[in-house]
Amino acid sequence: MFQAQVLEHGMVNAALVLSLLPTMSTFSDRAAWETAFDRFYDIELAKTFGNMLKRLEPLNGFPPDLLARLRTAKLERDNLAHRFFREHDLDFMTTVGRTNMIAKCDELIVLFQEADRELEAFTAPERDRFGITRDWIDKHVRLMEAEAEERMA
Repeated sequence: MFQAQVLEHGMVNAALVLSLLPTMSTFSDRAAWETAFDRFYDIELAKTFGNMLKRLEPLNGFPPDLLARLRTAKLERDNLAHRFFREHDLDFMTTVGRTNMIAKCDELIVLFQEADRELEAFTAPERDRFGITRDWIDKHVRLMEAEAEERMA
């Protein structure tokens, strides 16, 4: 579920890059832009995976094969969230069954990670155009890691 949520956040980031960032110059000042930016995240992150996917589908130039992968990820995420443990109740009772459940979860982790990487690669050129480069992201990740470390001290 963690990787599914990472993918969901990636979908919101993609929507932001492809639909909100291009409108940045239409805002009267930085405060208005920051308000719109924060509101965008609040609205989009409150959506279900399916509604996040519907937000991406009409965006110009979105690769059909990536949409297909995201649809598969949605089905798998929904199964994991709503049925997986119920459907594997007897499997959970044995070591072999639990091992099989873990193997399935490992497959889902890969599915969600690959979809997220592909989504990020698709949006990278547009993101770069607005100054959100790989270096910029890496720098901010390092700052967040340092902040997390300070919190733990």
